Amino acid sequence: MRWRVFARHESRLLFAEVSMESILREELEQGILVLTFNNAGPHNPVNRALERAIIAACRRAEENEAVRAVVLWGGPDRSFSAGGDFKEVKNHVGGAEVKEWIEGTLELYRSVLQLTKPTVAAVDRYAIGIGFQLALVCDWRVGTERCQFVMPELKHGIACSLGSYMLEKSLGRLAMTELIYGCEPVEASTARRMSLLNELSSVPELLSSARAAAARLAAYPQLPLRRTKRFANAGYIEGLREIATQSIAIHSEAFAQKTAQAHFKAVLGTKYTEGGSPASGVVAQQAPASLETQHVGGVAQNDHA
Repeated sequence: MRWRVFARHESRLLFAEVSMESILREELEQGILVLTFNNAGPHNPVNRALERAIIAACRRAEENEAVRAVVLWGGPDRSFSAGGDFKEVKNHVGGAEVKEWIEGTLELYRSVLQLTKPTVAAVDRYAIGIGFQLALVCDWRVGTERCQFVMPELKHGIACSLGSYMLEKSLGRLAMTELIYGCEPVEASTARRMSLLNELSSVPELLSSARAAAARLAAYPQLPLRRTKRFANAGYIEGLREIATQSIAIHSEAFAQKTAQAHFKAVLGTKYTEGGSPASGVVAQQAPASLETQHVGGVAQNDHA
């Protein structure tokens, strides 16, 4: 992607992709880089384009000394992310395409973990599957009182190998088993008690609260902070590398058996039969076409990858 500066102030740079259809917006102000997910629809499914944009932005942020911390969020009144885009995986049969998908997802997580600058996830509405996992690899999570975390893959025939590893690494085995076998949403108050969230915020104040958290962390002396982050995340990064082959095999077998096709059809509706390149990642502009989606009472709920 090509970026240009379109506004410059003493302590503020705004960046925009040359195209008006930018899937990821970047704003750097007073050392805090805000990455705003801008996929079509309100739930920000993580398709390949968004995945690659986040990876590239994290690498630029690490190299740019003007960036002292990074905030990831889904935009005003939008979900952090409802997970992977179903339209990109509905035709997977367990071959090279699954390997590419898992490797891309793991590279997304590593790109955040490898940042030696503080990372803050600002979570509103839904964080499901890949969205849940993306929030997990951030250093700090601020959520609204209405946000939910969901890992519902297993009940929809989708393997949860990455999710099980990452949740056990983050929360311990008992919490992991409750989340991946229960497949139920975790409300904000419970997420705070479990330390899935570090802070709660009102909806209007979410971004300012996340920026304030990022600024607090960025104010620490940089050398010990960055060395500590590198040390603390090294084992996590290595663990993700070690489970890659097994995760590819597990997902490949499930896709080959077509265990999730009924769920894909239910979520995508008429889009299930559409071929070609992925579109918006949204069904009827209401439910995310994601690896983590179900409909509950007319509301899009996420299932996990």
